[in-house]
Amino acid sequence: MTGLVTGILLAVGAGLLLALALSLRGGASSRAAAARPPVPEPRRISVHEVEPEGRSAFARPGLRGRLFQYGGDGPGFELDAPYAVIDVETTGLSPARGDRIVEIAIARVDASGRIEDEYATLLNPGRDVGPVFIHGISNSEVLEAPRFEDIAGELLDRMDGAIVVAHNAVFAERFLAAEFAEAGVTIPLNPALCSLWLARATMRTPNHELTTLARAARLPTTGPHAALTDVRTVAALLPQMLAAHGQPLRYLSGFRPLPVLDCDIRPVPRQMELRKGADGWMASLLARLPMSAADASDVEAQRYLDALADALGDGRIVGGEAQALARLAGSVGLGAAQVEALHRRYLDFLRGAALSDAILTTSELRKLRTAAGALGLPSFFDELQPTSPQTVAAALGRPPVGAAVVRETLFCAHCRRGGHQRQACPELALAGG
Repeated sequence: MTGLVTGILLAVGAGLLLALALSLRGGASSRAAAARPPVPEPRRISVHEVEPEGRSAFARPGLRGRLFQYGGDGPGFELDAPYAVIDVETTGLSPARGDRIVEIAIARVDASGRIEDEYATLLNPGRDVGPVFIHGISNSEVLEAPRFEDIAGELLDRMDGAIVVAHNAVFAERFLAAEFAEAGVTIPLNPALCSLWLARATMRTPNHELTTLARAARLPTTGPHAALTDVRTVAALLPQMLAAHGQPLRYLSGFRPLPVLDCDIRPVPRQMELRKGADGWMASLLARLPMSAADASDVEAQRYLDALADALGDGRIVGGEAQALARLAGSVGLGAAQVEALHRRYLDFLRGAALSDAILTTSELRKLRTAAGALGLPSFFDELQPTSPQTVAAALGRPPVGAAVVRETLFCAHCRRGGHQRQACPELALAGG
């Protein structure tokens, strides 16, 4: 009997010890599990949500951000509209941490890649410009530049009714959204396209940086890294990528009217070093300037024309003179169209001076054509021919009596006929000019 009781007690004791051991082990496991951070559920990015800041993913079709609804090969409808290609240079990578846009460019482009209009300017970010070694813009260059809110209307004018295109568009959209919000401008959702997504879908290259894509597409890659340069590269790549895609792109959003803001602030283009290309210094100067800019005042236009006359005093333009002209054009906000118009105005002045006495010698014509060639307009005086006394005498219906007769002959720079000058031209009088 004693043995039986002892066995029972031993069995009960063993059970209690086993239960205690299991309890201690379970408690340790629970404490260890509590000490480890919980494993998060895999995060799924909705097609209606822009990926969080810091991610480098491109804007997939269907993605919706604060400003744009991105199109591509997903659901939706086709849009027959031009493109507004935009690019930004920034002080850093995070608008949430106070980074700002320091340079911006936008171009209105048709489906064939033809640029209809351009706008580019430095911006004063209200802070240090950040990594100069990346964007090449110094603090001193932006001191007189406008702020984003000053030029917001220029951007909206070119974005209105167009599909906005940007390379790595999510990055550009974050900064644009932050800048428009800071300026107090609310923009409705409009269609957009990420050219980085389109490049990944259509081009087989080691990477999809713009320089690599341009090289693969056999486009010029010699221009300096700048917002306007990148905009022009995307504009040139766009028709090739659209053709390679092979089917129309579709969008979930149509166009909504954009706010109308004032556009009366002069842009401040980036000052860039010129390189003499195959087409000469003036072609290099014009290529660095945006196609459109604010109209120059008479005083500013005269400043440029005076500098141009000094540079052409010896009949040619060298590198230092071209650099000075480029800096002057940029400082007064002239675009390529305005500069070329001033060049033509200057050549018209030379034409009038050369023809004021109705004698155009071979030497004078050579100087005119040298000046036109220096300005990148080599055919400007192609219609002119050296004048001979016999030609003038025949036009007047009397025999030549020497140089005095020739000197008295009048010649119109407008209709190219003798007997009167431009200000008395009958054709201009009939046209009201």
